[in-house]
Amino acid sequence: MQNIVIFGTGAAGRAIYRALKDEFNIVAFIDNNPNKQGTKYCDIEIYSVQNVVNLKFDYVYLGGIWADEMEAQLLNLIDKSKIKVLDEKDISFSTPSRQVATDEIMRVLDGYFKEIKMDYFLCNSALISLLRGNSLSVVSDVDLYVMNYADLEYLARELPHFLGSEYKLNLRYVKGDAAVRTDGQIKRICITNNLSESIVIDIGLFDEYENFMVCDYDDGRYFYFPKEIFEGGFTRLEYMGFELNVLKHYNEYLEFMYGKNYLEMPKRFSSNDYLNLKTKAQLEELKA
Repeated sequence: MQNIVIFGTGAAGRAIYRALKDEFNIVAFIDNNPNKQGTKYCDIEIYSVQNVVNLKFDYVYLGGIWADEMEAQLLNLIDKSKIKVLDEKDISFSTPSRQVATDEIMRVLDGYFKEIKMDYFLCNSALISLLRGNSLSVVSDVDLYVMNYADLEYLARELPHFLGSEYKLNLRYVKGDAAVRTDGQIKRICITNNLSESIVIDIGLFDEYENFMVCDYDDGRYFYFPKEIFEGGFTRLEYMGFELNVLKHYNEYLEFMYGKNYLEMPKRFSSNDYLNLKTKAQLEELKA
């Protein structure tokens, strides 16, 4: 039986673990998060990525949206022949309990948005999953967006009281050279629960920026869309016996982000495959 190391203990790393644990001897995890290093996942030690050179293994397995960046990091440490990148079809984030929990929180959140009369929309990989007829639990996180910063502040303040102790809210803040907002403002609300394979619901914000609607990504770049895609407001799509809000022009939104074949399952998809990620300098060039 081959000895393998898994890169990452987030949603993708845990999915890889579930896929491989019966076929291989998993000797370690490696992770860039210093808070996880020195701890364990499923009784398996978690080391720093740099420590991979001190481990005895046949291959390092990795996958998910940061696969390109992870592979590049490993290539500075080990031979390429020892790196295995899994395809999209080989990684499933869903488990029976995660599916039930994801569907329930989406039903609850949709009802809450309707109750407080606040617009939101489902998008990105979660929307593609819905259009494919899959559960939203098959993606690592479910992206929802609001259109006003005051709405994001309201949700950050009120959702903990509404959701109760079963759920945890983490707030991520704008840092550095933000295109629209300033340091210290909320850029995203992350909702998780207490399951071992927890749900992840990210609530973010789209800002107006010249002729575009933009949302900052986690690596200094921004998703951008022409404003026309957001004109027309929202519509509702059926999901698991209830409905969820999406942009009326959701087809144009997804095509601008992923290309015309967005419904097809890609062999691999990384953060570098988005068609509409730009730095602030690139956004300045576009508006000119």
